[in-house]
Amino acid sequence: MSDTNVDTANGTNVRLELSGGEAIAEMFKRHNVGPMFGMAGFQLLPFYDAVRSLEMAHTLINDERSGAFMADAWSRVTGRPGVCDATLGPGATNLLTALTESLNAGIPIIAMIGDTNRAHAWKNMTQETRQVEMLRPAVKEVIRIEVGERIPEHVRYAYTIATSGRPGPVLLDVPEDICHGVFEFDADDLYVHEATTTVPAVRTRPAVADIERAASMLAAAERPIILAGGGVHISGAQDALTTLAEAQSIPVTHTLSGKGGIACTHELSLGLFGRYDRTANAVIDASDCILVVGCKLGEIATKRYTIPRPGIPIIHLDILPEEIGRWAHTDLALWGDAREGLTDLREALSDSAAAARDSRAGYIEELNAGKSKWHTDVDARLTSKEEPVNMARMCHELNNVLPDDAILVADGGFAAHWTGLLYDTKRAGRGFIVDRGMASIGYGVAGGIGAQMAAPDRSVFSLTGDGGLNMTLGDLETAARLKVPLTVIVVNNAASGYIKALQHAMFGGRYQSSDLSDLNYATVAEALGCKGIRVTDPDTLADAFREALDERSRPTLIDVVVTRDAGQMLPGVDSRSAPIKKGDRIA
Repeated sequence: MSDTNVDTANGTNVRLELSGGEAIAEMFKRHNVGPMFGMAGFQLLPFYDAVRSLEMAHTLINDERSGAFMADAWSRVTGRPGVCDATLGPGATNLLTALTESLNAGIPIIAMIGDTNRAHAWKNMTQETRQVEMLRPAVKEVIRIEVGERIPEHVRYAYTIATSGRPGPVLLDVPEDICHGVFEFDADDLYVHEATTTVPAVRTRPAVADIERAASMLAAAERPIILAGGGVHISGAQDALTTLAEAQSIPVTHTLSGKGGIACTHELSLGLFGRYDRTANAVIDASDCILVVGCKLGEIATKRYTIPRPGIPIIHLDILPEEIGRWAHTDLALWGDAREGLTDLREALSDSAAAARDSRAGYIEELNAGKSKWHTDVDARLTSKEEPVNMARMCHELNNVLPDDAILVADGGFAAHWTGLLYDTKRAGRGFIVDRGMASIGYGVAGGIGAQMAAPDRSVFSLTGDGGLNMTLGDLETAARLKVPLTVIVVNNAASGYIKALQHAMFGGRYQSSDLSDLNYATVAEALGCKGIRVTDPDTLADAFREALDERSRPTLIDVVVTRDAGQMLPGVDSRSAPIKKGDRIA
């Protein structure tokens, strides 16, 4: 990096000579970038050298998909865009699943990929492929850098796109000759739009007339309910949601991504709704007004589009207007930011708040009685002494042991559904992270690493299955190398548990391609530099969790041997929670 054409006496701007890689690194640093995750190739080597010279944090990962998952989880905890990079060809294409997760979940990511030297493109260069065309559907925007001098503008625009509206990933495609080339920059052009370094960069609010109409609908309702999705977290609307619910005595139920929109232990929380629920589905069915907040009402949340039933008035608040009324008839659309919309609703209803709480006292008492009955009914499962370990008992012990500020990361499928149903966050906020954008298996360990790096002083536990760990076993080496005090819980059922459970439900004990080797993952973890603990007795679960909480010098893996009974694998505490049964029509 060098200065040129400096003439302070005449007020001439400072000119800088930078390689393309140096300019990108400089712009990332000015955007207060967090730890970056990637694996270098020749095309991006000047960027890597600039990262070193600028003393920025960069982590070598073992798989590009995992690097993007780490950036995703880091972003969910911090509310800032995560950054990952990949080399030309296979490195770039390995990002596809992870970027689609971030796109569908509304998580801001800047993903940079190397590309061919433009002077030789489409002459069968090594690893050359149509990577941009492959990744374009997985991101909000593709920005290909064709002019080196425009790098500052392009990086600023990437941050703007990633953090505005519904956040999401942006792809920076960097040709080799751009990254290695040297260009002149006006120092004054290396500026940052500070608002775009966090989400949401800008906030919008629903029309005043729409807020007034929504307030009238809620005020008139005797049994209203709020359905909270992941958009509550993206907006940082947890306090606004809790305050509105308390002011109006409106119960709140959540999706998997929306867990923590209100503390699960709050009197007004009904827990998860949809495919698996405690008491929420019945309350939704009997409600007379539904407020949907930051929720897409997808298949799992709606039990394959059967919830809510037709005829219940729906108010839908969302930052994406195209998500409102996508399949369910919506009576009132509120287009805007969740935090701003909920705040406006609370103010519009303020005059009737005391009366609303009085009139709904019996309603809330009824709901709390239902929750108490549910806990009584399932207590035998939550405290089960069965060996192998019952999943409900494991979730129960997590509730008992994890501190209030803990973060639990759940892998896709089996792990997410069990913890979504039974794990309770003890305060509002992102205390539960789950990859529901794609529900990809393999997020668990990588997501745990990203979350732990984002919150080094908090206890982070990550739950994954043996199948999910097998996909990304190399991430344990990454965790050990970084010395992150992450705790990984492996739900070891020697199977692709969710698929085996579904086969059991549909075909009554006929299984195909769903069994795995019965491995001791604690031993594997020790070989990779982690602390390993194996649990077969449910009465030792709590001690294992506490031992992991005390270990702050390296990662801990707890291999929990859980039930092999496919009929008990689904995350219900009784048969009513099974998503399908033999003979059910599922298409």
